[in-house]
Amino acid sequence: MEPLRDVDVLDLTQSIAGPVCTQMLGEMGAEVIKVEPPTGDAFRPLMNGSLFTAYNNGKKSICVDLKTERGREVLADLAGKADVLVESFRPGVLEKYGLDYETVSAENPEVVYCSLSGYGQTGPYRSYPGYDPCIQAMSGLMATTGYPDQPPVRIRSSLIDCGTGTNAAFAIMAALRERDTTGEGDYIDVSLFDVGISWMSYWIANYDATGEIPERNGEKGIGSAPNGLFAASDGYVYMITMTQAMFERLCEAVGRPDLIDDDRYRTMDDRIENRPELREDLQEEFATYAAEELERLLLEARVPAAAVRSIDEVVELPHAKARSMLAESYNPEAERPVEIAALPFHFASDGRRPGFSGLPPRKGEHTAEVLERLSWSDSDIETLRDEGAIE
Repeated sequence: MEPLRDVDVLDLTQSIAGPVCTQMLGEMGAEVIKVEPPTGDAFRPLMNGSLFTAYNNGKKSICVDLKTERGREVLADLAGKADVLVESFRPGVLEKYGLDYETVSAENPEVVYCSLSGYGQTGPYRSYPGYDPCIQAMSGLMATTGYPDQPPVRIRSSLIDCGTGTNAAFAIMAALRERDTTGEGDYIDVSLFDVGISWMSYWIANYDATGEIPERNGEKGIGSAPNGLFAASDGYVYMITMTQAMFERLCEAVGRPDLIDDDRYRTMDDRIENRPELREDLQEEFATYAAEELERLLLEARVPAAAVRSIDEVVELPHAKARSMLAESYNPEAERPVEIAALPFHFASDGRRPGFSGLPPRKGEHTAEVLERLSWSDSDIETLRDEGAIE
């Protein structure tokens, strides 16, 4: 399944959001040329290479110094032939180097050009640096995460970065489809800020309707009860009931059918009003089970539940293995094979989950190969190296 097999992507991104986007395009068949500065992607050494390894599979790496005239000449050549250009520079920076959308599209009107940034290309914050945790704070996400009597909590995964990269890939695919019809490229502006705000949509809608400001609520869910984190004998289980039928199945499963007819818990509104008492009644039963035992009991009763697992337990989950959610890769910074998460979808036409088409590249591994394909001669390439324009 390679719908982008005839698409060339010029990747001028670092960090996480941009690499997530271009890796997804690459695994749909596109050839992705990752442009790195002479020092390499700034995220290469972080976590001993783990961040780079996770989101740069299947790409070709070239090292070009944008600050040199000859380096800019190389990138202008690449941009002029690219189907897609994805960049994550601060707004306005690439204009200085003649690689902004207006300049590139004048030479290459069919290009789909995507800018990824912290706050977008317009607005009073456009020039500010923005990383995932900062957007978690600014978007309101952090204010709703954690316990009411403690400071706000950062979600310790780069979910806004990954969501931004995914949204960018979706928009690029749509623009390519439109180009198939019109023959014209387009410009796409995607930011972490916009994605963070979009993920707070139902809280925004609720505030608009009620004037209520959401508060941190710890492990407790919203809109229903019981809904939250409960202690088992050896860990924790998150459990949700969203319907009367779920509540009744829960009570039967843990041997408390008497709670079904308890006047305090007859309806969802009753259960929300009497949440502390209901929690106490259920907690007494839950504590008699091990976490995974309780999880299995509830799931078999068709009650949504999950034991809280650490990463060493996650990679051993039989379901993750059955779903082929772990893939082999290679960490070029640590110089060792590693296991990473696979792409989170598969196609029936292939009958399997898409694997990674190649390993993450070493810094500048494909510089000569890419330039030779653009008809740069061996002597030209050697001159560029001598001048410090490439590595």
